[in-house]
Amino acid sequence: MARGYDGRVELGTALVVASGVALLATVFALRNRRPARVIDMLFAVEGAALASGGLLLVDDVGAASWLAAPLVMAVTAPLHVRVLFAGEGPLRT
Repeated sequence: MARGYDGRVELGTALVVASGVALLATVFALRNRRPARVIDMLFAVEGAALASGGLLLVDDVGAASWLAAPLVMAVTAPLHVRVLFAGEGPLRT
């Protein structure tokens, strides 16, 4: 093991992969089978986990990043999926 090894990279990679798989499962398997409120909460948690995993992969991350990135992803992940998979909404071509 290298000096100062703390397992951050492995944990970050595992968190990014797990949250990415969970997001895909939610989008394609659960989105139309559960109430919208439950799905939005899942997207928010999975988005925040994705951001946290990404931050674990970067050296010298400040406290503001640890506050902002998960919060921004928790808000934007549900919005992104709603717009991207809008069905017959106004944004579909």
